[in-house]
Amino acid sequence: MVAAVLAVAGVVVAALLTGVRHDGPGADEVTATATDLPLTATGYPVPDGAIVVAPGGDDHAAGTVAAPLRTVAAAFSRARQGSTIVLRGGTYRETVGMVKKRITLQPYPGEKAWLKGTVVVGGWKADGGRWRHDGWDPKLCRTCFLKAIIDSAHPLAGLPDMVFVDGRPLKQVDDADDAGPGTFFVDTDAKALVLGENPAGRTVEATKFDRLLQFDGEGARGSVIRGVGIAQYASNQDYGNRAAMVVANAPDVTLENTTFAWSASTGALISQPGGRVVGGSFVDNGLAGLVANKADGLRVTGGRFAANNQERFALSGEAIGAAGVKVTHTKRPVILDNVFEDNIASGWWCDLGCTDAVVARNVARANAVNGLYYEVSSRAIIAGNVLAGNRARGLKVSSSDGVRVHQNTFDRNALDLGLYNDPRSPDVDPYSAQAGLRWLTSGTVLANNLFVQAGSGTPFVESADYKEDQSGNAAFVARSDGNAYLRPGPGTGTLLTWSVGAGRTEDFRTLAEFTKSTGQDAHALQTAPAAAMFADPAKGDYRLRPGVPGVHAGQPLPPDIAAALGVKPVDGPDIGVLTAREHS
Repeated sequence: MVAAVLAVAGVVVAALLTGVRHDGPGADEVTATATDLPLTATGYPVPDGAIVVAPGGDDHAAGTVAAPLRTVAAAFSRARQGSTIVLRGGTYRETVGMVKKRITLQPYPGEKAWLKGTVVVGGWKADGGRWRHDGWDPKLCRTCFLKAIIDSAHPLAGLPDMVFVDGRPLKQVDDADDAGPGTFFVDTDAKALVLGENPAGRTVEATKFDRLLQFDGEGARGSVIRGVGIAQYASNQDYGNRAAMVVANAPDVTLENTTFAWSASTGALISQPGGRVVGGSFVDNGLAGLVANKADGLRVTGGRFAANNQERFALSGEAIGAAGVKVTHTKRPVILDNVFEDNIASGWWCDLGCTDAVVARNVARANAVNGLYYEVSSRAIIAGNVLAGNRARGLKVSSSDGVRVHQNTFDRNALDLGLYNDPRSPDVDPYSAQAGLRWLTSGTVLANNLFVQAGSGTPFVESADYKEDQSGNAAFVARSDGNAYLRPGPGTGTLLTWSVGAGRTEDFRTLAEFTKSTGQDAHALQTAPAAAMFADPAKGDYRLRPGVPGVHAGQPLPPDIAAALGVKPVDGPDIGVLTAREHS
């Protein structure tokens, strides 16, 4: 149920934000640590024949509950096709590498197991107001990133090195003389690690491994990771086979109730069809929480994606990739019941030839760029989402046709909805060109969306066409009706900046003027918001309160939109996110 899902999502967000820093590494505010990141103990049963691993085990043992192995790598080496590996509670600091067998990895019932790419570093020596550990030479790639993705204000973002003191991340500097409190320096010439603060009596963790594992090939089809925490691996930005802490380069891989945190780049990468991400938390990763490419039929449900792009990779330019979730070259992705919160980037982003996406019942709020973003793609249902307080746009649709935007609540975003054509041609992307995509925004449907504006300084909808040849371009929106535009005060600024075709836009100050000129939104509302529109927005519950504008004021709900939302088609739904009444 939408209302129930949003209420639960709000609770998840509130729990997730406890202790999470919102302004990146090296800042003064205390951040979350791997010990207080969300990881719920699970109760997955231990099947007969499972291989058991424990921190106090022995790799020469039988691998049973009574005689567990010591390392995860040894368990994967011993495992046969279809084996289950069970981790007793504790921390495992290692890498597994390539996995070509179908394996399930899970924790022992009721216990919490963390896999980390860091090792605990001791043997510190004072050195002129700094502290030095000699012999530090992890085999990490320090050139595996695109220069175009680096923000000049954060020039070290692409480097894989990370250091944590008592779980608190330090900021990397590029000269030992600059190392001070809260920072570290890696001296690759002298093979030394330098801290700018005294490590005495504290736990110092430094990154040694670039990934946990990669499921690879047909033999690993159907592998599962569930219920564990994965953190602090030095994943690369270059999108290769070390581009994430876990790479699913096998079909039908499931990541369930797993936490991916504090990777140097990306938490998890799915690059084959049939991937499933169920629940779990993707938080504080350097670039992105989850990346998927050519992952047809991808389903992401009930996940939490927060505070990603901690390394501050660039947010402008054609090479950018920072997001809570970024998906490319993928048919039929389904994104349901997730929370995209406080990412230092866009929350969810589909780019470069996504087709037939369903994005429903999500909460996307307080992201630094867009809450949801559909770019150079084709056909989507974007319905029943809460888009609130995003600092660029609630929803951006760019050079994408056939996008249907229904029953969403836009609440006080810097700009609620942006509709654009960017200058590029699909010829620059062979996948999109082969699929016959045109990279032109057209055929958009806007229905029963609730727009609540923070002030009257910006329009609810902005449109712009940046194509070099705009002469044959259609109007962006084919149909708009049943929407509500709620603005505090009388509002004298532009209500809508609207594409009317051939690259032209027109500004409309009132709904009556807009409807008269375009024939759109004949059944829409323009009014002031009520004092308390929503049931409990602080907890993600955006149900309309009885009697406020928009109750029972929507246009009939089409059957396929109702199916995407999991509700019954009704003739007079509320505008915006549906309430429990629409489920009866």
